[in-house]
Amino acid sequence: MSQFNRAGFSLPLLPVPSRWLIMVICLLQGMLLYYFFSDSPAVTQSGFSHNIYGQTMAFTLPVLISLSLVQLNDHRFWGATVFITLLLAGMAAWVKSNVTGTPADSVMVPFNLSLVAMVFFVLPWLQVQTFTAQNRYRYAHLSACYSQNLLCAMLTFLLMLLTVGVLALCAALFRVIGIEYFHELFFDTPLFMHLVFGLLLGISIITCRTQPALMNTTRNIIRFILKGLLPLVAFVALIFLFALPFTGLTALSQTWSAASLLTIMALSLLVLVNVARETDSGVKPYPQAVRWLVNAAVLLLPVYAALALYATGVRISQYGWTPQRVWAVLIIVVTLIASLCYSFSVIDKRPDWLSRLNQFNKPLSLLVVLLVIAVNSPLLDPYRISVNSQLARLDSGKTQAKDVDLKLLRFETGRRGNEALAKLLQHPAFSADPRLLATVKNTMAQTSRWGSYNDKEADALAKNYRTEDAKKMITLAKGAVQPDDGWWKGLPALEKYRNTLRDCLSVQGACIVNTLDLNSDRQKEILLCNTLDAPSVNCRIYAKQAGQWTQSGELYLYEEKDKQTLIQALRNGEVKPAPRKWADIQIEGKRRVVHYQQDEN
Repeated sequence: MSQFNRAGFSLPLLPVPSRWLIMVICLLQGMLLYYFFSDSPAVTQSGFSHNIYGQTMAFTLPVLISLSLVQLNDHRFWGATVFITLLLAGMAAWVKSNVTGTPADSVMVPFNLSLVAMVFFVLPWLQVQTFTAQNRYRYAHLSACYSQNLLCAMLTFLLMLLTVGVLALCAALFRVIGIEYFHELFFDTPLFMHLVFGLLLGISIITCRTQPALMNTTRNIIRFILKGLLPLVAFVALIFLFALPFTGLTALSQTWSAASLLTIMALSLLVLVNVARETDSGVKPYPQAVRWLVNAAVLLLPVYAALALYATGVRISQYGWTPQRVWAVLIIVVTLIASLCYSFSVIDKRPDWLSRLNQFNKPLSLLVVLLVIAVNSPLLDPYRISVNSQLARLDSGKTQAKDVDLKLLRFETGRRGNEALAKLLQHPAFSADPRLLATVKNTMAQTSRWGSYNDKEADALAKNYRTEDAKKMITLAKGAVQPDDGWWKGLPALEKYRNTLRDCLSVQGACIVNTLDLNSDRQKEILLCNTLDAPSVNCRIYAKQAGQWTQSGELYLYEEKDKQTLIQALRNGEVKPAPRKWADIQIEGKRRVVHYQQDEN
């Protein structure tokens, strides 16, 4: 790491043996990521893809070591690495306990994102372990490490993007002349691309750590651009706050993205201020008038964080805690604390511009690390907090049983959410309502938010399907003709036991069938509507073609103000065809579909 920081102290040189070891580690990471994250049958059957410990270590340790290693015999560095490894193992153990018995993506995606944040903030503290004791934790060194790591990430992304483009061009050229080998090698062989990405990562890291002139030039160019953006962002932040009293806070509570936008604005100002204020430099970067503008924006930064916290608090009071809201509150709290610290720097009497940032940034970075650890441990477990909040709202009457977000419990709150679903089967509000009870059971059986079910369970349902039972469970609308036996017998094949037919066989009257002539061919088509789903009524249309029943259309009725009135209308047979007002056209005997801008109602 021969790059120089702003104070002029040289960061440690990277010996040649360490460079070779870094390249080997990056290639090994590519192989490990393939084995631990690949969906190929061989890997899945071997159990690699379910090893959360392996995924965690393969995702983090090679990056930490490759960007920090200097001397192979540095006992202090290896001791710190062992400590971080034990910490990561503890976090992986906790997340594994949350994944048990539930779809893993809802838990693993936030966990992997938290690992990215942890690596970013821990890495500079690991990198400075190679410094001498008197200069080890100087802010100038930490700042240089942060900037180098960001530049390395940008260079790696650009290098990978360009390489993929070259490989795609190569594969396309050979496909033109009928050679498919290169396309299959590059894009149908995941292990090859993982090794390529590992090689590119190694090249990028070694380049960043051995080319100080290139890194400093790139950093100065980026800093020049971002310093020019800071006054503009500060001006936008100020005029927004001046306009807010005229609109009121109601708009913030009615906009779902208000908290995220406010937080992004505050974080943008925090980052740009750090870029504009060069480390250990007494030169003030802007004219006095521009500095006053920036100072005013920084001084009012806590208002942005407070407004974001208010908007999130409104959502929590309305709908309770969710894992996403727990993460949002933590991010906003860190933003608020940083904003207060930066505001204090503005009113500081020291002659240097925002001189106290150096003192605040180090504990703030450690605070982020501690919160990431806490949120992946029993201390601030977002899944426990969310499940307890949702159940408490149900017990207190703030949330009606029909409004409980069952899919949140099933797919976004890990093991605890699924345990809560099992408890809801015994809850009086659900056990007394067959429709709600069936909805809970169906939700527990789903393997995805979109209604997929276990294949073995689907085969069992198809095997046990009886036409007589289906006719009893599905309500025939008033005035409708009973569908022929061919349609009833073909329902398992037509529906393939997606959520519609499963719901229909769970509760009597949950589904309604009607017969209508929808294409003016004097033959009745069949309209099957599922009313069990809480947010919508889903209908499917079946038509007979060449003597066989097939699904011909779908209708989804969302956000109905009075769902019960709609369901009663379906039962009463108050459904009739409504021909389109505007027709399609035919050219050379072929039908051409016209998409009209006028309202067809």
